[in-house]
Amino acid sequence: MINVCTIVTKKTINEFKLLKFSLEQFHKCWWYVACDEATEKAFIDVNNVNCYVTIESDDCDHNIQDAGKQDRWMKVMMNKFSICDLALKDNSDAPWQHVLFLDCDMLFTGPIEEKVLNLMHWIDASEDIDAMLCQHMTNNWVNEAKHGHFNAGMFTTNSRQFLEEWRDLSARYKELNMYFEQGPLTYIQRNYMTVNLPINYDIGWWRFNEVLTRSRLKQLVLKQNKYGVDEIYFGRHRAVNFHVHMLRELETANFGQFLVDHIEGLMEKSNSPRLKELLEYYRSLNA
Repeated sequence: MINVCTIVTKKTINEFKLLKFSLEQFHKCWWYVACDEATEKAFIDVNNVNCYVTIESDDCDHNIQDAGKQDRWMKVMMNKFSICDLALKDNSDAPWQHVLFLDCDMLFTGPIEEKVLNLMHWIDASEDIDAMLCQHMTNNWVNEAKHGHFNAGMFTTNSRQFLEEWRDLSARYKELNMYFEQGPLTYIQRNYMTVNLPINYDIGWWRFNEVLTRSRLKQLVLKQNKYGVDEIYFGRHRAVNFHVHMLRELETANFGQFLVDHIEGLMEKSNSPRLKELLEYYRSLNA
């Protein structure tokens, strides 16, 4: 059982449905959801979803030059610290040591690898690791200096102190001229023992949009496993999860639409019943 934390609002209910459906193809999950009232109403009868209404408004966006929307965005994002802290407190005596935080705009096409699960689970390993993080891997160091070297949309942690220090620094993001809660992560992680997850995790559109990285899209291909069933690979690694808006209505252009189209095309071509079922479910939500 993986304890998964996320943030969901009325605008992202369908994205959460897709995330939940896709991850639960591979793993049993217990969900801790910081949300608004609309989300609580939508999932009130779902047994493995615990909703905590802490969000008043989802009229927010960090990509729009509107101070009010950006302030509300940050207010929503700060919920990741409280929901992860709550999950850690709830499971302080459980064998599963780490909580997994995921932005809800994710799609899992493969299982979390056993070596990662072991680091999250077994006490003798996980007690020595404070967090597992995902680098942006854009190869654009100037841009990452501004937006942070790590993506704050996927991480694991077993440390309430890590969360507290990250939260406190994030609360001062304007004063310190940092990028929302993501910029502070670059500095917080320096004081902790962390593990970087490889490139087949948290595969975001930003890993493909530089001149020197656009060819990476050609590395997203179908490969057959030993049973002759197609799986999505990113280079030599099986793709675990993608991080891109597939269902939310955005107020700006979807910078990752090219990645959405590519993933959909791979699922369409695949002979995998699991990928076909995932594609059918995605299209039903998108209808």
